[in-house]
Amino acid sequence: MAATLHVLRPQTPPLAGFLRLGHTGHRKLAELHAAGRFPYKRVVVDAAHFLEQRDLVKSLKASGCEIVIDPNFAEMATARFGSLALQKLGWSNVDRPWQDSDFGTRRNYDAARAIAKFAIEAGVHAILAPTHLIEASQQSWRTVDMRMCEALRHELDQAGGREIEIDYQFITTAAVLKDAPLRDRLAADIAGLPISNVWLRVSGFGATATGLGTRTFVETVRALHKIDRPLIVDMAGGFAGLATLAFGAVAGISHGVGQKEGFKASDWSKPPSGGGGAGARTYIPELDRYLKEEQLAAIYAARGGRSRFSCNDQGCCPGGAEDMFENSHAHFINQRHRQIEDISGTPELRRSEQFLLKHLDPAIRSARFGANLKIEDAKVAETVNAAKGRMIRLRDALSDLDSKGQPDTRSPATIFRGGSKSISAVLGR
Repeated sequence: MAATLHVLRPQTPPLAGFLRLGHTGHRKLAELHAAGRFPYKRVVVDAAHFLEQRDLVKSLKASGCEIVIDPNFAEMATARFGSLALQKLGWSNVDRPWQDSDFGTRRNYDAARAIAKFAIEAGVHAILAPTHLIEASQQSWRTVDMRMCEALRHELDQAGGREIEIDYQFITTAAVLKDAPLRDRLAADIAGLPISNVWLRVSGFGATATGLGTRTFVETVRALHKIDRPLIVDMAGGFAGLATLAFGAVAGISHGVGQKEGFKASDWSKPPSGGGGAGARTYIPELDRYLKEEQLAAIYAARGGRSRFSCNDQGCCPGGAEDMFENSHAHFINQRHRQIEDISGTPELRRSEQFLLKHLDPAIRSARFGANLKIEDAKVAETVNAAKGRMIRLRDALSDLDSKGQPDTRSPATIFRGGSKSISAVLGR
């Protein structure tokens, strides 16, 4: 009998989707989880809001989700230090923002010990290292952050938290990423630390990033692959965030629902306002942006607008336009999760093409259709036209990058740390 030859194809490394719970909306997420409509298997919770969200976090962990906690340490060195949510944490300074000169060896261990105790009691799988904003003109926190990361590992091990991993937070600006010598020094700093993943939170990059900004981010981040740790882009939504996955710059993406989809360091120079959010909005994938109900109503009033821009996915919004607003959280996380899932399930060498042809190009066609609608509200018509122009410029920049061929390196895949090691980080299986 002739031998049967079995051709083994290499497994496609999965991409990771992290959902940041944010400071609002957790009750809606809890309802979705209770209804079996919460597809994400990795979540990030702010320590500042953990107490009010602990029941949700407990339920998510019980269902096998990976729980990562952000100690919100960077904010404590800014004008945001006075936030009541931050000041109740055991490693805050109620008198003034922390300064790098405050942290000698003993103070390092005091803060690290408090964070370690909090993480162990919270039962999380990983902690984002307590780091600070690094700018080209201000790098005084570098040494403090490295020592704090090592101190946190020591305190976790001493207190029975050996199984809790540390992910390094690299909070910086586009200018630092583009400064090759400085970027290389920072990469060398990180390489020897007791960490699992590296999170990149870059001021100015996020859901509204330009085509040039997105391409520059992808190209500069590739230089960080030498760290040989999985890279995760933090607070990055929209097609710009998805592009970083598709082009191999990172192995994971972290975002919120209508919040924490972008980061501006300048916001930290302002005291906490205590104001409300942006009001009720829903995500329109075809425009890669959120719209208010009255804005979407103006589009629907134009002939052809409702059929084109309503959610026609019966598994997401059976009631179409009505469900999009009544269940806006469910609509968004379903749409974003499926985008990540599709890119993750595509072989690495085809991911950039898949993103351009299946995600970005169809959205541009819909945006062009929308720009030609007879929308009576001039401001809404301008919004649709602006969305079209931004996506076209994004596609042009990324199409040219794709034409240069496959990158020499890609971010290593991150390992799932939730209830079952066999659970797919994105698919939730």
